[in-house]
Parts: sequence; C-alpha cells; structure tokens
Amino acid sequence: MIADDCAPSHAESLAQCLTYARDYAEELRLMLAGRDVDSDRASRLVQAMREMLCVAENELAALDDTQEVTDAIADIRGLSDAELYRAITDAPPPN
Repeated sequence: MIADDCAPSHAESLAQCLTYARDYAEELRLMLAGRDVDSDRASRLVQAMREMLCVAENELAALDDTQEVTDAIADIRGLSDAELYRAITDAPPPN
C-alpha cells in the first residue's frame, strides 16, 4: 500500500538498522555468556544497539507518515464527484 518513492529506502534502512541491532545484541549475549566480559565493550554494544533502534524508529515514523498520506489519497479517490466538491467547498465542522 505504500506508494511513496522514498518508502523502499526507508524500509531498507529500517531492516538494516534492525539487523545491526540484532547483531550487536547477539555479540553482547555471547560476551555475557562467556567468562571474559569486557565492560567497556559491553557498554559500547548497548549504546550501539540504542542508536540503531533510534534510527529504526525514525525510519518507521517516515513509513507511518507515508502510509497516512497514501490512506488519505485512497479516501479521496473513493469520494464521488459531489462528495469531493463538498469536501473542498464546505467549511470544516467546528471542533
């Protein structure tokens, strides 16, 4: 349903960020399961996961925005000519 030109790149970036976060989490899991825990490295891995998840959240927000626009366009396309004319010319109802 997403028809935005940038949507594929947002989806690709989202997938890539989540893959990096998963890889960092796996590395941290293996480190914590072993006997040689490097606390500095563990801290950097946690920070890297956090950063990747923040970027992923931004990409997801961009995809949500695209979906909202696409849904609005679909709603407009579903209107009859008379409904579309009224939507354009009538004053919006008060809040």
